[in-house]
Amino acid sequence: MENITEMVQDFKSFEINLYETMCKIACEQIEQYLSWLDLNILGIRDTSEYRNVGIRETTIKTVFGEVSYKRRYYKDTRSGEHVFLLDKAMGIGGEYGLVSENLAEQIVHECAEKSFRKSASTISNNTGQSISPMGVWNIVQRYGEVIAKQVDRLAELDDSGSSGHLGGIATRVLFNEYDDVYIPRQREQRRKSGEAAKGAKKIGKKLGKLPMHVGVAYTGWAEGTGGRSNTANKIAYASFGKVPDFIDKFEALLNNRFDMDRVRIRITNGDGEQWIRTAAANSGSILQLDPFHRSQAIFRAVSDKTQRKRILDAVNGKDVQKVLDTICDMILETQEETSIKKLAKLYGYFNSNIDSFLTWQERGMELPTPPKGIAYRGMGVQESSNCLITQRMKNRRGSWSEKGANNMASILSFRGTIGLDAILGELPEPEPTHPFAEPLSVAKAPLHDGKGYGADWLNAQMPIEKAFRTNGREAIINLVRMKPISEMSFI
Repeated sequence: MENITEMVQDFKSFEINLYETMCKIACEQIEQYLSWLDLNILGIRDTSEYRNVGIRETTIKTVFGEVSYKRRYYKDTRSGEHVFLLDKAMGIGGEYGLVSENLAEQIVHECAEKSFRKSASTISNNTGQSISPMGVWNIVQRYGEVIAKQVDRLAELDDSGSSGHLGGIATRVLFNEYDDVYIPRQREQRRKSGEAAKGAKKIGKKLGKLPMHVGVAYTGWAEGTGGRSNTANKIAYASFGKVPDFIDKFEALLNNRFDMDRVRIRITNGDGEQWIRTAAANSGSILQLDPFHRSQAIFRAVSDKTQRKRILDAVNGKDVQKVLDTICDMILETQEETSIKKLAKLYGYFNSNIDSFLTWQERGMELPTPPKGIAYRGMGVQESSNCLITQRMKNRRGSWSEKGANNMASILSFRGTIGLDAILGELPEPEPTHPFAEPLSVAKAPLHDGKGYGADWLNAQMPIEKAFRTNGREAIINLVRMKPISEMSFI
């Protein structure tokens, strides 16, 4: 008699075979649907506008597997270009190439957690599509480039004065934090020994690393599960490059998420770097020195617990001058040259940030009553916010090109905060800007227009038009709107 186990297939093999069969059926259904839709487009198209030229075959990668299908291509009689109306109608071959959007999203989410090699293996095992690590990498780069275009578009809308993209989250207090995260670079992009790294002020230990700017903003803290509190309405952005470009794009993202006209108090937390101080000043923010970096500097400079406690007690006393005096006394008391250098460096760090040394709570600031379900707490969570980037890009012995790191950082930032769908939503066309000045009549127009170098001022915005709104700035803007500057008397 035949053994039952030899007659019956085990469930694991049965499940795999059934899944492969269903994927094949799904691919056949997709091919049949596309063929049917292409035939319908042939019948309903405007024959005077699109002339049928022939048929071409292509293949699209889907979650079920590769689907090969034939579709007609047409010549646009107006532009003379050739177009596949089926692909255009279905959104095939767009930003991600011949890859379905569902498959691209799955790949991106896998790569946000795993290496490209492991992600390729997971996608190949859990879907009907077999893909290589390089194929996964290419899709992630395309996805990151789409996000970068969207961020550039937001910055363009901001510059044009458009209002259709502005966010609707109303808050009177906005917290934001800035920091630099050093990302390992690929071998050919690393600096040579004895040379300063790109973006670094001097030669240091960060061989082969490049500082990536990270910005985070939120409206407060909301109570989560298990008694833990999470930042509310959080948004993050990270990229290499020049600081002004990074700040412009981060501010555009804030305008897209929050109603910035209602923000009355903005608090910026940072480690005291000059670019952070400049960014806080330009946005009218209240700057505070990150408590984590403040304590870290003390622990690195002073190893003796008793001596360290002297400085910490002065910090807890909220007396900045006493903190500096304590460090000076310790410099005079010690005889060791290394300790003197460390204490002198600590003194210089605190002295250069004396105006922002205390947190907003240590200064006794009173903030407006928070909305229901939101609390205002002490800041200093930038290091934990950086985990959005560091867990995937820094602590896995990997290295990155500048372009690849920017793409992955954008994906990680938005995936971990507002979501990828939110950043990839449709944006309006920019609204035209209108100059304050009235157009000149023919009689008053100059005889020669010249080369136009000085005409841009007519369309220029006021210096504080898009800046952080304080009561004084709001009054100035409203005043100018009621009466042009040319009609005001300053005598």
